[in-house]
Amino acid sequence: MYKKIVAGTDLSETSKIAVRRAAMLAEQLGASLTLVHVGSDPGAPLAELATQNGAEAVVVEGNPPTALLAQADELGADLLVVGSVGMSGAKRFALGNVPNKVSHQSSRDLLIVKTDTGRRADTPYQKILVGADGSGTAMRAVEMASELASKLGVAPTVVTVFEGPSEHELDQMRVGTNEVVAAWHATKEQRETPPEYQWKIASAAQADDVLERAADHAAKFDVEPETRAVPGHPAEKLLEIAEDENFDLICVGGVGMSGTARFALGNVPHRLSHHAPTDILILQTTR
Repeated sequence: MYKKIVAGTDLSETSKIAVRRAAMLAEQLGASLTLVHVGSDPGAPLAELATQNGAEAVVVEGNPPTALLAQADELGADLLVVGSVGMSGAKRFALGNVPNKVSHQSSRDLLIVKTDTGRRADTPYQKILVGADGSGTAMRAVEMASELASKLGVAPTVVTVFEGPSEHELDQMRVGTNEVVAAWHATKEQRETPPEYQWKIASAAQADDVLERAADHAAKFDVEPETRAVPGHPAEKLLEIAEDENFDLICVGGVGMSGTARFALGNVPHRLSHHAPTDILILQTTR
Protein backbone atom coordinates (compact mmCIF):
# COMPACT_ATOMS: atom_id res chain seq x y z
CA MET A 1 0.00 0.00 0.00
CA TYR A 2 1.17 3.56 0.51
CA LYS A 3 4.77 3.89 1.65
CA LYS A 4 5.52 7.55 0.90
CA ILE A 5 2.91 10.21 1.59
CA VAL A 6 3.33 13.86 0.64
CA ALA A 7 1.04 16.56 2.06
CA GLY A 8 0.92 20.13 0.82
CA THR A 9 0.69 22.88 3.42
CA ASP A 10 0.59 26.68 3.45
CA LEU A 11 0.46 26.62 7.27
CA SER A 12 -3.16 27.79 7.26
CA GLU A 13 -5.53 26.20 9.77
CA THR A 14 -7.35 24.36 7.00
CA SER A 15 -4.15 22.91 5.59
CA LYS A 16 -3.19 21.74 9.07
CA ILE A 17 -6.36 19.65 9.09
CA ALA A 18 -5.18 17.91 5.93
CA VAL A 19 -1.73 17.41 7.48
CA ARG A 20 -3.26 15.75 10.53
CA ARG A 21 -5.19 13.35 8.30
CA ALA A 22 -2.04 12.57 6.33
CA ALA A 23 -0.15 11.94 9.59
CA MET A 24 -2.84 9.57 10.84
CA LEU A 25 -2.78 7.58 7.61
CA ALA A 26 1.02 7.47 7.66
CA GLU A 27 0.93 6.04 11.16
CA GLN A 28 -1.77 3.50 10.34
CA LEU A 29 -0.04 2.35 7.15
CA GLY A 30 3.56 2.53 8.36
CA ALA A 31 4.38 5.14 5.72
CA SER A 32 6.75 8.10 5.73
CA LEU A 33 5.30 11.61 5.57
CA THR A 34 6.80 14.68 3.96
CA LEU A 35 5.25 18.13 4.21
CA VAL A 36 5.76 20.38 1.20
CA HIS A 37 5.50 24.15 1.52
CA VAL A 38 5.63 26.22 -1.66
CA GLY A 39 7.01 29.73 -1.23
CA SER A 40 9.55 31.37 1.03
CA ASP A 41 10.86 29.35 3.96
CA PRO A 42 8.60 30.01 6.99
CA GLY A 43 11.25 28.62 9.34
CA ALA A 44 10.13 27.52 12.80
CA PRO A 45 6.36 27.20 12.16
CA LEU A 46 6.92 24.63 9.40
CA ALA A 47 9.55 22.77 11.40
CA GLU A 48 7.23 22.65 14.39
CA LEU A 49 4.32 21.37 12.30
CA ALA A 50 6.52 18.65 10.85
CA THR A 51 7.77 17.59 14.30
CA GLN A 52 4.23 17.48 15.69
CA ASN A 53 3.17 15.13 12.91
CA GLY A 54 6.25 12.92 12.66
CA ALA A 55 7.14 14.30 9.24
CA GLU A 56 9.99 15.72 7.22
CA ALA A 57 9.57 19.19 5.70
CA VAL A 58 10.56 20.51 2.30
CA VAL A 59 10.35 24.09 1.00
CA VAL A 60 10.23 24.75 -2.74
CA GLU A 61 9.65 27.78 -4.94
CA GLY A 62 7.25 28.09 -7.84
CA ASN A 63 3.62 27.91 -8.81
CA PRO A 64 1.93 26.01 -5.94
CA PRO A 65 0.10 23.26 -7.91
CA THR A 66 2.99 22.70 -10.31
CA ALA A 67 5.66 22.76 -7.61
CA LEU A 68 3.69 20.44 -5.34
CA LEU A 69 3.18 17.90 -8.11
CA ALA A 70 6.83 18.10 -9.15
CA GLN A 71 7.97 17.56 -5.57
CA ALA A 72 5.66 14.56 -5.17
CA ASP A 73 7.21 13.09 -8.31
CA GLU A 74 10.75 13.82 -7.10
CA LEU A 75 10.09 12.19 -3.73
CA GLY A 76 8.46 9.16 -5.34
CA ALA A 77 5.24 9.66 -3.38
CA ASP A 78 2.45 7.16 -3.91
CA LEU A 79 -0.15 9.34 -2.16
CA LEU A 80 -0.57 13.10 -2.31
CA VAL A 81 -2.75 14.85 0.30
CA VAL A 82 -4.26 18.33 0.02
CA GLY A 83 -7.04 20.20 1.78
CA SER A 84 -10.24 21.15 -0.01
CA VAL A 85 -9.89 24.81 1.02
CA GLY A 86 -13.40 25.79 -0.05
CA MET A 87 -16.53 27.46 1.16
CA SER A 88 -19.36 25.02 1.78
CA GLY A 89 -22.79 25.38 0.28
CA ALA A 90 -25.68 23.02 0.84
CA LYS A 91 -23.26 21.01 2.98
CA ARG A 92 -20.92 20.43 0.05
CA PHE A 93 -17.77 22.20 -1.09
CA ALA A 94 -16.24 23.92 -4.06
CA LEU A 95 -12.58 23.12 -4.54
CA GLY A 96 -10.07 25.86 -3.96
CA ASN A 97 -7.70 26.83 -6.77
CA VAL A 98 -4.75 24.66 -5.75
CA PRO A 99 -6.57 21.37 -5.00
CA ASN A 100 -8.68 21.85 -8.14
CA LYS A 101 -5.60 22.10 -10.36
CA VAL A 102 -3.85 19.30 -8.54
CA SER A 103 -6.87 17.01 -8.93
CA HIS A 104 -6.76 17.44 -12.70
CA GLN A 105 -3.02 16.99 -13.10
CA SER A 106 -1.82 14.50 -10.48
CA SER A 107 -0.40 11.19 -11.64
CA ARG A 108 -0.49 9.97 -8.02
CA ASP A 109 -3.38 8.84 -5.89
CA LEU A 110 -4.84 12.02 -4.43
CA LEU A 111 -6.62 12.44 -1.10
CA ILE A 112 -8.61 15.67 -0.87
CA VAL A 113 -9.38 16.28 2.80
CA LYS A 114 -12.60 18.12 3.57
CA THR A 115 -11.33 21.01 5.64
CA ASP A 116 -14.39 23.22 5.98
CA THR A 117 -16.51 21.15 8.37
CA GLY A 118 -16.24 20.21 12.02
CA ARG A 119 -15.17 16.63 11.25
CA ARG A 120 -12.07 15.71 13.23
CA ALA A 121 -9.08 14.78 11.09
CA ASP A 122 -7.61 12.69 13.91
CA THR A 123 -10.56 10.27 13.89
CA PRO A 124 -9.88 7.10 11.86
CA TYR A 125 -11.94 6.40 8.76
CA GLN A 126 -14.81 4.07 9.67
CA LYS A 127 -17.13 4.27 6.66
CA ILE A 128 -15.67 4.04 3.16
CA LEU A 129 -17.83 4.38 0.04
CA VAL A 130 -16.58 3.03 -3.29
CA GLY A 131 -18.19 3.65 -6.66
CA ALA A 132 -18.04 0.86 -9.28
CA ASP A 133 -19.47 0.76 -12.80
CA GLY A 134 -18.09 -2.59 -13.94
CA SER A 135 -15.27 -1.15 -16.05
CA GLY A 136 -11.74 -2.42 -15.68
CA THR A 137 -10.55 0.85 -14.15
CA ALA A 138 -13.45 0.85 -11.69
CA MET A 139 -12.65 -2.70 -10.61
CA ARG A 140 -9.04 -1.65 -10.13
CA ALA A 141 -10.34 1.14 -7.91
CA VAL A 142 -12.35 -1.42 -5.92
CA GLU A 143 -9.17 -3.43 -5.36
CA MET A 144 -7.17 -0.39 -4.29
CA ALA A 145 -9.90 0.84 -1.96
CA SER A 146 -10.30 -2.66 -0.52
CA GLU A 147 -6.59 -2.89 0.18
CA LEU A 148 -6.76 0.42 2.02
CA ALA A 149 -9.88 -0.67 3.92
CA SER A 150 -8.14 -3.89 4.92
CA LYS A 151 -5.16 -1.96 6.28
CA LEU A 152 -7.52 0.31 8.23
CA GLY A 153 -9.61 -2.58 9.55
CA VAL A 154 -12.92 -1.53 8.02
CA ALA A 155 -15.32 -3.00 5.45
CA PRO A 156 -16.11 -0.72 2.49
CA THR A 157 -19.50 -0.20 0.88
CA VAL A 158 -19.41 -0.73 -2.90
CA VAL A 159 -22.18 0.95 -4.87
CA THR A 160 -23.12 0.43 -8.49
CA VAL A 161 -25.42 3.11 -9.86
CA PHE A 162 -27.44 2.30 -12.98
CA GLU A 163 -29.49 4.69 -15.06
CA GLY A 164 -32.27 3.44 -17.34
CA PRO A 165 -34.04 5.45 -20.05
CA SER A 166 -36.53 8.06 -18.92
CA GLU A 167 -40.22 7.80 -19.68
CA HIS A 168 -39.80 10.73 -22.04
CA GLU A 169 -37.09 8.89 -23.96
CA LEU A 170 -39.27 5.82 -24.25
CA ASP A 171 -42.34 7.77 -25.33
CA GLN A 172 -40.49 9.81 -27.93
CA MET A 173 -38.34 7.11 -29.51
CA ARG A 174 -40.17 3.78 -29.42
CA VAL A 175 -39.30 1.54 -32.34
CA GLY A 176 -40.16 -2.03 -33.13
CA THR A 177 -37.72 -4.85 -33.69
CA ASN A 178 -37.24 -6.48 -37.08
CA GLU A 179 -36.10 -9.70 -35.47
CA VAL A 180 -39.24 -11.83 -35.07
CA VAL A 181 -37.68 -14.50 -32.83
CA ALA A 182 -36.00 -11.92 -30.63
CA ALA A 183 -39.24 -9.99 -30.36
CA TRP A 184 -41.13 -13.15 -29.38
CA HIS A 185 -38.75 -13.91 -26.50
CA ALA A 186 -38.12 -10.33 -25.41
CA THR A 187 -39.70 -8.93 -22.29
CA LYS A 188 -42.33 -6.21 -22.66
CA GLU A 189 -39.80 -3.68 -21.37
CA GLN A 190 -37.24 -4.81 -23.93
CA ARG A 191 -39.75 -4.75 -26.79
CA GLU A 192 -40.74 -1.19 -25.98
CA THR A 193 -37.23 0.15 -25.45
CA PRO A 194 -35.49 1.87 -28.40
CA PRO A 195 -32.24 0.11 -29.39
CA GLU A 196 -30.14 3.17 -28.56
CA TYR A 197 -31.36 2.98 -24.96
CA GLN A 198 -31.26 -0.77 -24.44
CA TRP A 199 -27.75 -0.56 -23.01
CA LYS A 200 -29.24 1.35 -20.10
CA ILE A 201 -31.66 -1.47 -19.36
CA ALA A 202 -28.75 -3.92 -19.68
CA SER A 203 -26.70 -1.91 -17.20
CA ALA A 204 -29.49 -2.24 -14.64
CA ALA A 205 -29.86 -5.95 -15.31
CA GLN A 206 -26.11 -6.46 -14.95
CA ALA A 207 -25.80 -4.50 -11.70
CA ASP A 208 -25.77 -7.63 -9.58
CA ASP A 209 -23.05 -9.13 -11.76
CA VAL A 210 -20.97 -5.97 -11.37
CA LEU A 211 -21.32 -6.17 -7.60
CA GLU A 212 -20.47 -9.86 -7.55
CA ARG A 213 -17.27 -9.16 -9.47
CA ALA A 214 -16.50 -6.24 -7.18
CA ALA A 215 -16.87 -8.53 -4.16
CA ASP A 216 -14.46 -11.00 -5.78
CA HIS A 217 -11.90 -8.24 -6.27
CA ALA A 218 -12.31 -7.09 -2.67
CA ALA A 219 -11.87 -10.67 -1.44
CA LYS A 220 -8.27 -10.59 -2.67
CA PHE A 221 -7.58 -8.48 0.42
CA ASP A 222 -9.78 -10.51 2.78
CA VAL A 223 -12.43 -7.79 2.68
CA GLU A 224 -16.15 -8.53 2.56
CA PRO A 225 -17.84 -5.32 1.39
CA GLU A 226 -21.45 -4.33 1.65
CA THR A 227 -22.74 -4.09 -1.92
CA ARG A 228 -25.63 -2.07 -3.33
CA ALA A 229 -27.19 -1.48 -6.73
CA VAL A 230 -29.20 1.72 -6.88
CA PRO A 231 -30.88 3.62 -9.72
CA GLY A 232 -30.01 7.21 -10.52
CA HIS A 233 -27.23 9.41 -11.84
CA PRO A 234 -23.85 7.98 -10.68
CA ALA A 235 -22.26 11.14 -9.29
CA GLU A 236 -25.44 12.52 -7.74
CA LYS A 237 -26.39 9.21 -6.13
CA LEU A 238 -22.92 8.68 -4.64
CA LEU A 239 -22.97 12.22 -3.26
CA GLU A 240 -26.42 11.64 -1.79
CA ILE A 241 -25.44 8.37 -0.12
CA ALA A 242 -22.20 9.83 1.26
CA GLU A 243 -24.02 12.80 2.74
CA ASP A 244 -27.14 11.03 4.05
CA GLU A 245 -25.21 8.17 5.66
CA ASN A 246 -22.22 10.15 6.95
CA PHE A 247 -19.46 8.31 5.10
CA ASP A 248 -15.94 9.37 6.07
CA LEU A 249 -14.33 8.74 2.70
CA ILE A 250 -15.36 8.32 -0.93
CA CYS A 251 -13.05 6.31 -3.19
CA VAL A 252 -13.30 6.64 -6.95
CA GLY A 253 -11.07 5.88 -9.91
CA GLY A 254 -9.69 8.87 -11.81
CA VAL A 255 -10.24 7.92 -15.43
CA GLY A 256 -8.26 9.80 -18.05
CA MET A 257 -5.14 9.98 -20.19
CA SER A 258 -1.67 9.78 -18.73
CA GLY A 259 1.28 11.53 -20.30
CA THR A 260 2.79 14.97 -20.23
CA ALA A 261 -0.49 16.48 -19.05
CA ARG A 262 -0.97 13.74 -16.45
CA PHE A 263 -4.66 12.88 -16.42
CA ALA A 264 -7.89 14.75 -16.94
CA LEU A 265 -10.61 13.64 -14.56
CA GLY A 266 -13.58 11.79 -16.02
CA ASN A 267 -17.02 13.25 -15.48
CA VAL A 268 -17.98 11.30 -12.33
CA PRO A 269 -14.71 11.75 -10.38
CA HIS A 270 -14.63 15.39 -11.48
CA ARG A 271 -18.10 16.04 -10.07
CA LEU A 272 -17.38 14.10 -6.91
CA SER A 273 -14.15 16.00 -6.29
CA HIS A 274 -15.97 19.31 -6.54
CA HIS A 275 -19.08 18.47 -4.53
CA ALA A 276 -18.22 15.68 -2.08
CA PRO A 277 -19.47 16.30 1.46
CA THR A 278 -16.53 14.38 2.88
CA ASP A 279 -12.94 13.37 2.10
CA ILE A 280 -12.41 11.88 -1.35
CA LEU A 281 -9.63 9.58 -2.54
CA ILE A 282 -9.06 9.74 -6.30
CA LEU A 283 -7.30 6.55 -7.30
CA GLN A 284 -4.96 6.48 -10.29
CA THR A 285 -6.17 3.28 -11.91
CA THR A 286 -4.24 3.54 -15.18
CA ARG A 287 -0.78 2.88 -13.79
